[in-house]
Order: sequence, then structure tokens, then C-alpha cells
Amino acid sequence: MKKKNLKKMKMVIMKDLIPKVMMILGGSLISIGIIVIAFGVGWGLGVSPLTNLNWNWTDLLIGVLAALPLYLFFFLTSRLPIKGFQQIQQFLLEELGPRVEHGKVWELFILCIFIGLGEEMLFRGVLQSWATQYGVIVAIIFTNILFGILHSITRLYVIVATLMGVYMSLLLILFTPQNLLIPVTTHTVYDFMCFMYVMHAYRQQKEAEQPYESE
Repeated sequence: MKKKNLKKMKMVIMKDLIPKVMMILGGSLISIGIIVIAFGVGWGLGVSPLTNLNWNWTDLLIGVLAALPLYLFFFLTSRLPIKGFQQIQQFLLEELGPRVEHGKVWELFILCIFIGLGEEMLFRGVLQSWATQYGVIVAIIFTNILFGILHSITRLYVIVATLMGVYMSLLLILFTPQNLLIPVTTHTVYDFMCFMYVMHAYRQQKEAEQPYESE
């Protein structure tokens, strides 16, 4: 009897642990891979992804504050009775929820740093910087159409991701001197707040479903 209970306990632990490990470790490795790709693409195009990346406390604060409008948009649209936004919300809860449910705050924050750093180095640090030779507007359009396509969760999310990418691009070019730290910080903080939202929303959803499951 004890062996059976122990085996059952191990299975439950593994069921909860595997999605978390896959999310944290897998997500970090993918993001590190994107950083490597950024250096590779940058080498091929003659653009260093670190050219405009400089540490500055003021720019760090700007990046943090710039994440707030993005999160407000995410929070408000998640509550709109519009099918497209509800599909995005459902996707996040079903796909991301189980993976972040048992994640520690510091683990998710480190993951978000890798995500923000990797994607911004590739898209804004390399591709946008390289495409600027054809004009700033062309560079922003090119970079963020590609950014949106690579975030194709749903058709609406492609549009949303493209517009968010444009926002990140503007954060890079509107401040002098240009500092990639601003969009990196914004991207990191925004993703982190979204992860926290999904984690709490998923936990509440599970708690609400438990009474019905026990009946």
C-alpha cells in the first residue's frame, strides 16, 4: 500500500515538474539560441547586436515605465468580450498556464531576461539596425512584420505582436543616444508581468474547477 502511494506521489510530482522544467530550461535554451543567432546574423550582415546596448540607470527606468502601457493593453484586452482576444487568452491559459503554474518568481524573471535580451538583440539590435540603411520607416516595417509573423499564435496576435514590435522599435530610435537597453528592459518587464498574470489566472481557474471535479 505504501509503495503504491509512493509511486502515485512520484507520478504527481513528475506531472507537475516536467512542464515547469521544460518551460524554464527549454525557454532559456531557446532564448540563448536566439542570442547566438543574433550574433551569427549580425556577423553576416556586418552589424554587432551589442553596438547600441549600454548600461544606464535612466534608460533602465525608462524601459520599466514603458512596459506599463503594454501590460495595461494586455490586461484590458484580456477582459474584452471579443472573440480574437478571448482566443489569445485561452491559448495562454491552456499552453502557458500549466508551465508557469509552479514556477518560482525568480525563475520566470530570469527566463524573461533571456527572452527580452535574445529577441531584442536579434530584431532591434541587428535586423532593424541593418535595415536602417534603406530608411528608418522601411527598417521598422520590415523588422516588425517579421517579428509579428514569428509570433503567430493567432491572426490577431500577429497584428498585436507587430504593433508591439513597432513600439519597441520607437523606444530604440526616439531616445538619444540610442540604447537597446530600453526595449530589452521593456520586453523583459512586460513578459514577466504577463507570466505573473497567466500564472495567477490559471491557478484561479483550477481552484474554480476543483469543486466540480470532486462532486
